[in-house]
Parts: sequence; structure tokens; C-alpha cells
Amino acid sequence: MATQDDAEMIAQGVPDGDHQGKLTGMALALLAVLFVAGNILVAFALPAERIDLTEDKLYTVSPATETILQGLEEPVTLKFYFSTRLGTQLPNFDVYAERVLDLLREYRDLSDGMIKLEVYDPEPFSTLEDRAVSAGLQAVPLEGVEGNVFFGLVGTNLTDDQLVIPFIQAERESLLEFDISQMIHSLSDPISPKVGLMSWLSINSDVRMGQGGRPENIPPKMAVKALHDAFDLVDIPTDAQKIPEDIELLVIVHPRIVPDRTLFAIDQFVLRGGKTVVFVDPMSELQNLELGPQYAGTTASELETLFSTWGVSVPTDTVVGDRFAARRIGSSSGQGFVTYVPWLLLRGPNLDKDSPLTSHLDSLAVATAGRIELAEDAAVTLEPLVTASPGSTLFPVEQIDAIRPKPEPLLASYQAGSERFVIAGFLRGAVPTSFPGGQPPVEEGDVAGPDSSFETVLTESRGPIEVLVVADTDLLDDRFWTQIREFYGRRVSVPTAGNGDFVVNAVDALTGSSDLLGLRGRGSSYRPFEVIEQIKRDADRRFQSKEQELRKTLEETEQKLKALRERSAGAGGQAGAVPAALTEEERQQISDYQRQILKLRADLRAVQRSLREEVEQLETKVLFANIVAMPLVVAFVAILIAAWRAMRRRRRAMVADS
Repeated sequence: MATQDDAEMIAQGVPDGDHQGKLTGMALALLAVLFVAGNILVAFALPAERIDLTEDKLYTVSPATETILQGLEEPVTLKFYFSTRLGTQLPNFDVYAERVLDLLREYRDLSDGMIKLEVYDPEPFSTLEDRAVSAGLQAVPLEGVEGNVFFGLVGTNLTDDQLVIPFIQAERESLLEFDISQMIHSLSDPISPKVGLMSWLSINSDVRMGQGGRPENIPPKMAVKALHDAFDLVDIPTDAQKIPEDIELLVIVHPRIVPDRTLFAIDQFVLRGGKTVVFVDPMSELQNLELGPQYAGTTASELETLFSTWGVSVPTDTVVGDRFAARRIGSSSGQGFVTYVPWLLLRGPNLDKDSPLTSHLDSLAVATAGRIELAEDAAVTLEPLVTASPGSTLFPVEQIDAIRPKPEPLLASYQAGSERFVIAGFLRGAVPTSFPGGQPPVEEGDVAGPDSSFETVLTESRGPIEVLVVADTDLLDDRFWTQIREFYGRRVSVPTAGNGDFVVNAVDALTGSSDLLGLRGRGSSYRPFEVIEQIKRDADRRFQSKEQELRKTLEETEQKLKALRERSAGAGGQAGAVPAALTEEERQQISDYQRQILKLRADLRAVQRSLREEVEQLETKVLFANIVAMPLVVAFVAILIAAWRAMRRRRRAMVADS
């Protein structure tokens, strides 16, 4: 029975203990119901809504994908195969499969019925498993699981064209949307532009003699494979006397010792309006590896006949060095890593963000690249796409060891320049022919090729030419931009830079099929810690000169000691000992040299240790901030909120008591 005080408290709006407990219970029950109802509402009414907080918006369908879906003229069927047994055994795959399925459902929902999605869970020894294998999916055996498991995608259209992603690799998650959109785009427009490849480097499929004299198949470079996947890529002989009429775009890679009639064929192709991508290089590291050390430093490209007519030059005597964009490689001593200024990872302001070729790229890797220059009276304009950093410089080709790079001398002699060198750019403008006398005659010992005659010989371009010039061929070399992994006999590329995207973007843009430009380069699996990388470069510069000085003094001291010991051995003693034949002064010199060598080695270790310690200290601070400091801040804020709420409750209780 309530007392008079209880009645007064209730009348004043202050609930008693039992009544307050009931209200709290009802509030918690209501919150639980609202929570469940909210989740059900979101799950059924807003299945595709999400917030994407990633830097490159990897979880947001791009406008390019929406354009592709809206432009579909015939239905495309996507068949998603995922073995639930794989997800049960490895939960990470289950999470990623759900991510893939969510994206496929979004494609279906945005396509206005033009995308049909089918989901399959192939069981062992079933018809579905046979269908998955016959479609080209990768069957993967898994320990502890009966039969094989699958995780792939098959796309088909009404004309029975079929494309397959054999196994969806988690390492390529940043490229997931591109892979799916490329499949849909190819199925919706199966007629690919015909692209010619004229290469003096072994970058396409090749057969070489391996060990034991047996032929070995050499797979194409991954950038060339990407061209194969996206276009109808045709090999053009390096001595071709005419470019076929049905070639829409010509890719020229590292032209060397080009016959005049081949140069004339290229000239006429460009003048008639043929789009062209040219990769040249003052020092091709890829060719250095192919030819061996005896040809090191003599592997420059040669296309001066055409370039000089256009007013363009790519000097072959120097390469670009850039300490701000430089990559780090193993030191000559084998201890630690040092900045190697001719090998560059170009990012941010080095890439033209207004161009569709580079606007979506995260980075571009080049090695011993050249630079593009225009003459004052050039017939063309140059639109820079890729440039070195401010303060970059040039190194003579003779200073570069193409086989065993030596980073220390180049870094020690680095002198910042005042130019930003153009490494890749578009040439546009009306140009005359490089062969005013017409087609060159057949050289002695050669014969005119079939269909090598020209009905009309152009003396000037029919309109402004469009030529993309890249002053580096090593951009195409896998070792500089991608990691190749073997997955049950299949080669899987995990990019660390956007080289492959850049090459396909260039061909896409020049052939007019630019729907996929907004997808390529939407993110890379390589995410360096920019602050740490900058600290490493700064530390390199500070400690490099001291390290070089110590090494030089150490070498000189060791040579002096060696000379004294050799003199001792020649005097009848044993090399390495201090014989009586030496004077007291000479014996003292040997002792001094030995002490100096020990001290110099200790100083050298101290310099190297200082470099490591500075980087390690920064890494420790970063780890502390992420692992310890942030949780402490969150916990501290939570404690403050809890204390504030407790004080608020006490104040209310005091008011009620009064």
C-alpha cells in the first residue's frame, strides 16, 4: 500500500523503485523489438544500401559500370558457383563470397532485367560439378572436404559466347568490379577492335629452348595478356612493309634497327589516321636481361626518322632519376635497402588526373626511363600524362649498371634539377611524311613483301595525328609492377602498380571503347605507408654521404694494409703475419691500420644502425597509436561519459530527495 510520501513522489513525477524498474524493463524490451524490427526492415527494404568508407570506393559501383549496364542491348547471364563446403572449412571465403554475391545482385538490380543471375552450389559427383568443370572453372581439392570445391563465375550471352573467371581470387578484390564489368562488356559487344603489336622485345607468347635443348613456352607479359583479353591483338612482323588496312591501332615496342620500308609503312599508317602507341627507351632493362651483360648500356630504341619529322626527341644518352618517387632496393653490400633513383613508382601529382588514361590510376612503375622533348618548331603539341617530380635529374646511361644495380653512387651524386621531365605524353598535330621521296627501294638481298605496294602515298597527314609516346619499355615488364602467383596451374596476377591498367586504358581511349576507363585502377593491393617511405628516403639522403665516406676510407685502409702484407710476404715472411723483416715503423703502421679498420667498420655499423633505428622508432610510434593509443582514447571517452551520466543520476536523486 502506497504511503503519503509515495503518493507525493508519484504526483511530482518521481517514480518509486518498483515502478522505475518496470519502466526500465519495458524500455529495454521495446528497444529490443525496435532493434529486431529495424534489422528486418533494412534487410528486406534496403538490401543494397551501405556506406563505403574506403579510399578508392572499392565497394561502390562506379558510373562506368552503370553506363555499361544501361547500354546492354541483349541479356547476359551470370552463373555464380560457390561451394558452401569451402566457406564452412574456411570462413574467410564465406565472407568474401557474400561480398561477391552482393555485388552481382547489385549488377542485376541496376540492369533493368538485362542481367540474369544464377547461383549454384556444386556438390561432389553431381551434374552441377560436371557442368562447372566443363565451363572451365577451377576445381580445387581441399583437405578435410570430400571432392573438389568451386568459387568462380561464368558469363554467357544469347549467341553462346562464354567468358569465365575460373577462381575468384581474394587478392584481386580491388579489381573485382573491373573483372565482372569487363566480362559483361565483352559479352555485350563481342566484336573487339583489331590492334596490331609490333615488338622488338619478347613480350608476347614465345617459344624458347630450355634446359636439355627442349622447347619451353614463354607466357606473354601480363600487360600484353590484358590486351589479348580486351582486344583482337595481332602480331605484326618487325620487318613488315605495310600495316594491314583493318588494324585500328598499332602498338610499337622498342624499335631497333628498323628497315626503311618498315619505317615507311609506319609513317603511312600514322598519316592515314591510324592511332599509335609507341614505347621507346634509352636503356631497356628487359632487353638487357634477354641479351646478357655484354650488351649492357647499348639497348636504346631507335625511331629518330619519324620523331625528327614531328619535332620530337627522346634522347638515348640519359635516363631520368627522381629521389622523391624512387623505389628502394637491396644495397650493394647486401645489408639493408637503399633508394635507387632510376627505378620510380610514380603517384599523385606525377600522373595527370584530368586524363581518362591516368585519372583512376593509383601508381605507375617505370625503370631507367627517358624523357620526351619538343623542338621549338615542332609540328605537334605534347600533352604530358606522366611526369617526374620537381627536382628530378638526369644520369648518363654509362653510369647505370643494367645487370647489377648499384644504388649508392647514384644517390651520392644526385644533383636536383629544375625541370619536370615528361615520361609519357600525347602527340597531336598535322605532320608531313618522313619520306618525301616516296617508298624506299628494296634493300640489296631483300625482297618486296606481298601486298607491300601503296595505291596512294600520302605526303602529309589527313588530319591531326594521335600518338601516345611512352619513354620506357620496362613499364611492360612484370617484375616492376605485378606479382605472378601459380594457382593450380593457372597464372594469377596481383598488381602492385597500375601498369597493366595504363596500357589497356591507352588502347581503349585511342580506339574509342572507353566504357571501362573508370574501372581500371580503382585500387591496388599495394598500399605503402607514405610517411614511413618518406622517412626512409630522407634518412637515406642524410646517412648516405657519411656511409660512402666511411666505405671509401675503409677500402683505402684495407688496400694499404694489403700492400704492407704483400711486401712482408715478398720479403720472405708469410702473408698475413708480421715478420721480423719489417721495420718497427712498418709494424706500427700495420697495427694502426688494423685498429682503423676495426673502428671504421664499427662506425659503418653505427651509421646503418642509426638508419634502421629511426625507421623502427617511427614504426613503433605508428603501431602504438593504432594498437594502444586509440583504444585508450576510446576507453577514456567512455569513462567520461559514464561518469557524467552517474553524476546526472545523482543530481536527479538529490532533487527528488529535496
